Amino acid sequence: MNKNRIIIAILCMTLMVLSACGGKDKAKDEEKKEEPTPKVQQTEEKVVKLGSLGFTTDELQSNWNEAQAEMEESGEYRLDGLPVENGEFKANVSEGLILEGIVNEGTNEVARVSLVKKYEEVNEIEDSLNQFEDTIAAFFLLVASTNKNEKVQETEISKLMSELGLVNDKDEIIDGKANLNNVAYTAKETERGLVITATEKASK
Repeated sequence: MNKNRIIIAILCMTLMVLSACGGKDKAKDEEKKEEPTPKVQQTEEKVVKLGSLGFTTDELQSNWNEAQAEMEESGEYRLDGLPVENGEFKANVSEGLILEGIVNEGTNEVARVSLVKKYEEVNEIEDSLNQFEDTIAAFFLLVASTNKNEKVQETEISKLMSELGLVNDKDEIIDGKANLNNVAYTAKETERGLVITATEKASK
């Protein structure tokens, strides 16, 4: 008898859940019937939300390679292209170092660009230093290429590195923020590795 009551109770609960789901589906159907937001308006809202660094991916590539040519002759960090797919781009800068970002599809301008460095386990101090130098070199290029209208001084980049926590002697997790001209930078250690990001500086 008790067993039958339990089965009936379970069936009742199942019916209640199905009814609730049916109600939600009906509500969703009614929402779908409402007039959709015009695509132009959606694009404008997205542009406002994402912001803009003021240059396209082609200009970013040009700025980056120009700064790279001034910094070193080997061409190790040179960008061969930044193909955009679904509003995003990604390119390998060097081994374990990636440049990626988001593009405003409405304006074709870069909204965010990030350097992602995956640190590898190394046994030799020399290898560890090479990894660090690789990241710093790419950071210099990131700052130079995202400040296209301002000639950035080496002292400014060094100060920025310090503010972001990239050169701290303390054994602390990197998680810093700093601004230079009209660009906001963040540096954060994540599961992916060290991520250094440049976005449009928020207006006060």
